[in-house]
Amino acid sequence: MSVQKLVKVLKQNSEDHEFYPTTDEIIKRMIEKCGVDDWCGCSIKSVLDIGAGNGKVLLAFKALKHAPDLYAIEKSLILCGQLSKLAFVVGTDFREQSLLSKEIDLTFCNPPYSEFEQWAVKIIRESASILVYLVLPERWTLSTAIRDALEYREVKAVKILGFYSFEDSEDRPARAKVNLIQIVLRQREDKDEAFNRFFNLQFGDLKARFEQAEKPEEPNYTKKDPKFQALVGGKNILEALVSLYDADMARTKKNFDLAGALDVDLLRELHVTPKDILACLKTRLTGLKQEYWRELFSHMEAVTNRLCVKKRNALLGVLNANGHVDFTAENSYAVLMWILNNANQYIDEQLIETFEVMVSKANVKRYKSNVKPFTEDSWRYNQEKPTHVALEYRIVLEYMGGIDASWSTHRFSDRTAEFLGDLLTVAHNLGFMCNTQDSRLFNRECWKAGTAEHFYCTINGERDELLEVRAFMNHNVHIRMNQGFALALNVEHGRLKGWLKNPKQATEELNDLQAAACFGICYRLIESSVPMLAERTA
Repeated sequence: MSVQKLVKVLKQNSEDHEFYPTTDEIIKRMIEKCGVDDWCGCSIKSVLDIGAGNGKVLLAFKALKHAPDLYAIEKSLILCGQLSKLAFVVGTDFREQSLLSKEIDLTFCNPPYSEFEQWAVKIIRESASILVYLVLPERWTLSTAIRDALEYREVKAVKILGFYSFEDSEDRPARAKVNLIQIVLRQREDKDEAFNRFFNLQFGDLKARFEQAEKPEEPNYTKKDPKFQALVGGKNILEALVSLYDADMARTKKNFDLAGALDVDLLRELHVTPKDILACLKTRLTGLKQEYWRELFSHMEAVTNRLCVKKRNALLGVLNANGHVDFTAENSYAVLMWILNNANQYIDEQLIETFEVMVSKANVKRYKSNVKPFTEDSWRYNQEKPTHVALEYRIVLEYMGGIDASWSTHRFSDRTAEFLGDLLTVAHNLGFMCNTQDSRLFNRECWKAGTAEHFYCTINGERDELLEVRAFMNHNVHIRMNQGFALALNVEHGRLKGWLKNPKQATEELNDLQAAACFGICYRLIESSVPMLAERTA
């Protein structure tokens, strides 16, 4: 979508929060500077864009040969929907975010001009980044608040990298005259500097009193986990979790405020030092976020059940790795949107991957327009896969695993069980309602070499056979697919690969009148698929 159309949509939805994309000239200068400076002795491995808009800056970083991990904070949920395929959205309302725990190498921000001073001050005071790049109006040099923030962080390196204007912006012109500023906040080894300054400001008096007292040995502490047993899954689970989280955070703040006011002699008797309080506070804040995100993710079965094992693990791995995101309602909705967009991409990818596992000369037929002859016995291990081909409904999978003779019980192989689980998931996403957690995928001793196992599905309310599977001792597996399922799989694979452009072409190429009805039937996750999102849009 063009920026002009995007601005129109944002205005119609009251989400145009001074959205003026950074110009190509400014982005180019920043990227060049990142490549030239060798002051930190390391490469930039992670980038956070605050007020990321449509992701133009992050896209420039993604295009680099060694692209860093990308993160974003963006208030507009419309823009978050576009960002979610490009970067992980770690926050929405910037004013609610804590930057202290976000250990990012480089932070960039082109703030709204009406609030540039407040944004700049918050970033400078809280950011845990090595480098900060800001696009600020030229009058920023007159700001006492920004100067005080720089002094607070004892910043010694501030550079104006250039003078720019938005008058000739390729996206959304404006009369703004700006500077691109580079701020070196810390060296890589000083990653806790911002948090330590916050701690000293909050508990400075307590620390000073402790420095006059003898330091006792450090005790060991265990952190109490939040209790979620009373929660019931459904539309209101997010609201309940946020309420519990806010209560936990308020209780944490109250407790640490009280700790800061305790008599130093009493704390010494309890073997508590400022170092202990600092460590406990950091652990508590980080632990709270991670536990609440994990609890939220545990209620995402509607999404994860649509994914194959590998794709499900990939999605949950990214989510767990980003558990440091502040747990607010707006952030939760942004993360849920990210899950939806990425899960749909995984659903498409797993269909293609499952299809291509079954591709061999014996298993495929050519499209009507494909006149290339088959010259190889098998393409499964070749680097290039054949194009414009469809699977037969009878499949022979060589070296798929079959019956594993290394076991005394001649059990069904792990590889075959995983593949069948993936195939059942793909069938389920194509509308063939089946049990993707069939017990035979786990109780593998029940399989006998050459004996058929039948898997069933429900189609339009009628029970029908989906797969007939025979596994053999020679590691081969023979599969007979429901012909309707085979057709749907062929059509959707062809659509995703770009071989089939429309229903009419599907009918002509596959020479089947039913093919048109299969075009575009692969399940798509939408907001109503997730009760927590459905409630927000209701």
